[in-house]
Amino acid sequence: MLERLRAACALVAALSLGATAVSSNTRADAGGFATVSPCQQRTLILSAFPAEADAVLAHTTLDANPVVVAHHRHFYLGAIAGKRVIVAMTGIGLVNATHTTEIALDRFTCSSGIAVGAVVFSGVAGGAGRTAIGDVAIPARWTLDNGATFQAVDPGMLAAAQTLAVSLGSVNNLGNPACLCQHVPTVALNSLGRQTQLVVGGDGSSSDNNNGQAFPCIPNGGDVFGCQPCSAPDRSLLYTGNFLHALLPFLARGLLSNLKVPVQNPAFDAVDQETAAAQAVANARGVPFLGIRGISDGPVTR
Repeated sequence: MLERLRAACALVAALSLGATAVSSNTRADAGGFATVSPCQQRTLILSAFPAEADAVLAHTTLDANPVVVAHHRHFYLGAIAGKRVIVAMTGIGLVNATHTTEIALDRFTCSSGIAVGAVVFSGVAGGAGRTAIGDVAIPARWTLDNGATFQAVDPGMLAAAQTLAVSLGSVNNLGNPACLCQHVPTVALNSLGRQTQLVVGGDGSSSDNNNGQAFPCIPNGGDVFGCQPCSAPDRSLLYTGNFLHALLPFLARGLLSNLKVPVQNPAFDAVDQETAAAQAVANARGVPFLGIRGISDGPVTR
C-alpha cells in the first residue's frame, strides 16, 4: 500500500497544482475608503487516514508555522514542488470527508489571507474496470450513488493530468503500521511482477457502509485508524480526534451496516469512501477539484 500512496503523491507533485498566485480582496477601511488586501491561493490536498496523509507530508516542505486548527481539524501549510498547499486528513468515510472539506473552505478564505484555489483528494482505493493493484487512477468523473449521477472533475486539472509521463514503481514497501516513528526506512515486501500504469479518465465511485454516521478514528490507532498523521508536526499521543463524540452514534447506527462486505463494480476504475463527497462540497463552492487514487486492492492483473 505504501508504494501506491507514494505514487499518488508523486502525481500530485508532478501536476504542480498548488497555486502561488496572489489575488485581491477589496474591503473598506475605518475611514470608508476601499483597500486591497492580498489573498494567497493554495491547493487543499486531502487524504482520509494517517498513511495517506503521511505520504503527502513526505513530499511537503512545511511553512515555519505550519499548523492551523479549525473546529478540531488540523491543517498543515507548506509547499510541494514549490507550489503552496494546505494538507489535511479528513478521516475515513463520506461524513468525515464532507465535514473536513466544508471546514477548510470556510476557514481558508480571502478574509483570512489564504484561500483555497483548488482541491485534490489523494489516497488509495479499490480497483476494477481498467485498473489493478499498483495502478494509479485519475477519474474524469465521480459518483456518490453507484452511477445514477456523476460529477465531472475540473477539466483543466484533468487535462494537466493527461499530459503526465510518470514512471510508477511495482514494488510494495512496508509502511508504518504502528505509527511509532515519524520517519521510517524503506523496506521492500514484494514485487507485482508487472509494469503498473497511470489511468486518466473513466469513472470513480465513493460510498461507505456507515449509515450516515462519521467513522470514528482510534486514538494512537496506527497508520490506518489513527486520528493524526504519524508525521504531523503537532502529533500528540493525547489527541483523540473525533473519537469521543463519534463513537457512540457510530456504534448505535453504523456498526452493523459495516459488516456488509462491498463488491467491486467493474464499471469503476477507482472505488473509495471519500472522494466524491469532498468533490460535492468543492463543486458547490465553485472550487476546481481532482481525485487521485493509487489502487491498493482489487484484481492483481487487468
